[in-house]
Amino acid sequence: MKALFILTLVAMIVTACGGNNANDSGNGKESAGASASASAKSDKEPVTLKLSTWNPISKQVIEKFEQAYPYITVEHDQIADQYREIIRTRIVSKADMDIVWMFPNQMREYVGQDVLMDLSNEPWLNNYLESAVQLGTVDGKTYGMSYNYYAVVFFYNKDIFKKLNLSVPTTWEQLLEVSAKIKESGTAPFITGGKDAWATQFLSSSNYGYYQSKDPQTFDKLASGEKKWTDPEFANFFDPIIELTNKDYFLENSVGLGNDQVVQVFKEGKAAMYPMGTWSLDSFTADSQKFEVGAFSIPLNKGSETHVVNLVSDNIFTGISWSKHQEEVKLFLSFISDPEIAKIWSEETKSAVTVKGGTSPNYHPISAELTQTIDSNQTSIFPSLTPSIEPTYFPILQKILLKKNGSPSELLGEMQKAQEKDYK
Repeated sequence: MKALFILTLVAMIVTACGGNNANDSGNGKESAGASASASAKSDKEPVTLKLSTWNPISKQVIEKFEQAYPYITVEHDQIADQYREIIRTRIVSKADMDIVWMFPNQMREYVGQDVLMDLSNEPWLNNYLESAVQLGTVDGKTYGMSYNYYAVVFFYNKDIFKKLNLSVPTTWEQLLEVSAKIKESGTAPFITGGKDAWATQFLSSSNYGYYQSKDPQTFDKLASGEKKWTDPEFANFFDPIIELTNKDYFLENSVGLGNDQVVQVFKEGKAAMYPMGTWSLDSFTADSQKFEVGAFSIPLNKGSETHVVNLVSDNIFTGISWSKHQEEVKLFLSFISDPEIAKIWSEETKSAVTVKGGTSPNYHPISAELTQTIDSNQTSIFPSLTPSIEPTYFPILQKILLKKNGSPSELLGEMQKAQEKDYK
């Protein structure tokens, strides 16, 4: 599953995106509870809801839903391979479909083809992180919301932080201070490898949240040409990784390592911090390293700037517009918006969820502290970039780590040339 997710992550970042602001309305928890209490009527005709996903789902949640609504049976179809192609074939043939996971970069296309149900006025949407609803929103109308998420973080060596009496940094300036003290102690502040190009991105891509907090349509505008990578607002895009590289804060001779090797070296205690996503939580079991591991969101915010936590979330729950069971589709989507139900989903699938207060503190030992940080800060979900960006962006990061890059303006010029290949 981890390999599939990493491939999905790369695909998200390098393909066209869509999604706008969402409107808050109502009280979703009350709606879910009211629906559940009204569901016990047994005089309804039997209904089978067809649910298609690419990853496993919570069997316990399905059982509880079917207990709450005895006339409904959920038929789950997990499609591990060629998900996009299979779903597209079903859509083209208008097959019998009810609830389908969509990738973010599918939303605009299928909204344009009237494939998806409009969920804009559903009160339970207010139970979700705003960024999760934004991901399922196109041209002001909401057609779904992403459910599971992963945070972009620094995994860190708590023993080193305790030994040096260091606090978790919450601003860029604090991160630099902490890094300087760690280096002075004789330990490398950071480790990242350049062999797996996608794994080099998180110190620059964590700027995405800042840009989207200023303008949620930033990356749509880059894709259309309304904005350009060479515009002044992007001038500092590469600065974090350039600054850390120039200060020699990365473990010496680690650039040629693959990500699996980086994890192993980090677990040996040779570096204090490792930038990655929480899909790597399972790499840090209690018996797999020599020290206690923690995680905190990457603070690129300077001074009084808002700290935006970057999330990766791609499984958008949507309803199909020609479903024969639209009322039941909405009952199911309302049901999983309840924080108590979401906690069951979170714990069983061992991942965080976008329902506010719905992430189980028990899904991983490292998760509780991190979840609290995420819930108390502004969040932004990674956008999808257009296809020609990856072949330019990732090699640029590799060059920076090797100190073979040009000036920031030259690098952004390369990004803009790549972007222009995708103009329509």
